[in-house]
Amino acid sequence: MEKQAPRAPTAPSSPPNTKELRALLLENAKQASSSPGVYLMKDLDGRILYVGKAKNLRNRVTTYFQGIPHELPRIELLVRGIHQFDVILTETEDEALILECTLIKKHKPKFNIRLKDDKAYPYLKIQTSEAYPRLEWTRRVMRDGARYFGPFPSAFAARQVLQLLNDTFLLRDCSENTFRNRSRPCLLYQIGKCSGPCVGLVDEKAYRERIDQATAVLEGKGERLTEELTRGMEDAAAKEEFEAAAEYRDQLRNIESITAVQSVLEAGSERDRDVVAVARKDAVAHAVVLQIRGGRLIAVRHYDVQNAESVASDPEILTEFLAQHYWAAKLAAESETHKDAETVPGPSSFGAAGPVLAVPNEVLMPEVQENVEDLGLMERTLGVRIRFPENEIDRRLLSVAIQNAKYSLEQNEKRRGGHGVAALDEVQRKLHLSRLPQRIECFDISNIQGEDSVASRVVFIDGAPDKNLYRRYKIRTVEGANDFAMMKEVLGRRFAAAGQSGDELPDLVVVDGGKGQLSQAVAILEELTVQGVAVAGLAKARTESDFQAAEVKSSHERIFLPGRKNPVALLPHTAAYKLLVHVRDEAHRFAVSYHRVLRGKRSLKSDQK
Repeated sequence: MEKQAPRAPTAPSSPPNTKELRALLLENAKQASSSPGVYLMKDLDGRILYVGKAKNLRNRVTTYFQGIPHELPRIELLVRGIHQFDVILTETEDEALILECTLIKKHKPKFNIRLKDDKAYPYLKIQTSEAYPRLEWTRRVMRDGARYFGPFPSAFAARQVLQLLNDTFLLRDCSENTFRNRSRPCLLYQIGKCSGPCVGLVDEKAYRERIDQATAVLEGKGERLTEELTRGMEDAAAKEEFEAAAEYRDQLRNIESITAVQSVLEAGSERDRDVVAVARKDAVAHAVVLQIRGGRLIAVRHYDVQNAESVASDPEILTEFLAQHYWAAKLAAESETHKDAETVPGPSSFGAAGPVLAVPNEVLMPEVQENVEDLGLMERTLGVRIRFPENEIDRRLLSVAIQNAKYSLEQNEKRRGGHGVAALDEVQRKLHLSRLPQRIECFDISNIQGEDSVASRVVFIDGAPDKNLYRRYKIRTVEGANDFAMMKEVLGRRFAAAGQSGDELPDLVVVDGGKGQLSQAVAILEELTVQGVAVAGLAKARTESDFQAAEVKSSHERIFLPGRKNPVALLPHTAAYKLLVHVRDEAHRFAVSYHRVLRGKRSLKSDQK
């Protein structure tokens, strides 16, 4: 049973200096209980920066505030931001682990490892309620009665499987509108790659059999189909119907290419287990969970593990991931929501959708020499058996998980184009921010003489763009070319709806412009009573000498801060400069692209008139 311990004394709201503050926090830590429990590190405004568990709270918390600097830069950044801490006592370590996972999920502290699941990965979808369903490619899994298969490791892999299945089973790939309005067969039917359901050339029952066969392949149940195709090929060859035999042969090759890695790895095994591996680079790690049910590899789940730099070692990342992942899975399995959704697909780049056990009987992971005690604690608390590789099959499975994790980490790194913690730290110092700007938002306006006015919002998390959080706005209340009024509308809409939309507040808002745009943004946030959000204006370069001079010189982009007359000087080669310019340019690109879309639509309507 958890017990709220007396709150640790709060450090002064305006500490004299870092040494005195740490000395005070160290003294407070020495007075903490030696019981097991959870500690919450907080900033000057009381926001939770980090949640941790400890077998002995006093010993663990005092390690943060020793006089020497910490080796890990992110830990040093964390400690630099701590102004107070609370501790919560528990009866056992098991309760501390559960409470830690619960508090991390509730508060999402910025310095804890955070899991971002595979919602952005591609899936294949079949809308089974339709008379003539088709295979679709999507990145969104919705509870719409459809069946989803995935995620696939890349869009290319998903589209390749989609094409193979369509070619093998002659499924339609046209849109609903085209399907309903077609009066004669399409080109794909004429070249033998579609069965022509749009004009009734195949009845609903026969087409449904084709869909069921494709679904069986995606579910990893292609053996029966393979046997039938083999018999058909042999029969056709015996009758010297060589064209038909060749078609059977091509279908067999397609099925084999899709199900190559779906084979049963342990013949006769009914084992249900997960295989977990983590790949790491700097502040980001990627975890992969291979889900094996009945001895068959049926699903692969991907997770981005953020803030990995704050963790000392790879085994520690792995154990923290296991705790958060399986505690969340255990809660989901026990909830009514999960019962209603037990047919929601288990993702698989190698196999199929279908019911997937949230918490398996055992978890296979790389062998570690440290944190073994934590693994035992998780076994007791989460009800899973944790195993290390014991035979060749275990090693093969673990190798698959590791290779998938490394590949996904590399692809994510290419896609994200992040600037890293060093750039964030530099921005914090140069702009004199009270905390690390882990979430930066930038807004930009785009219009031509007030027509087709739009705005954009881009979001950078941990120095990298998060395109799932990008937003586009049509300007609703402003007529004419009034960028100030447009920015007021956009910021008002963004922050007025912050609580409803679930968007977290940013640490830093960047507006494209100089003092005027900056003062407007500050006034809007004050009017909306938004607190704790820093604002900066990033103005484009300007000419420093007239055009008649032998050489025209331009200034660098200038960064303006509230209450400061002169802009902040940042050299172009610095990490902070590159990050802020990247944020501004990305917002401009996103706004302009939307403006062009609207302008194109308006021009098209004018031409049609």
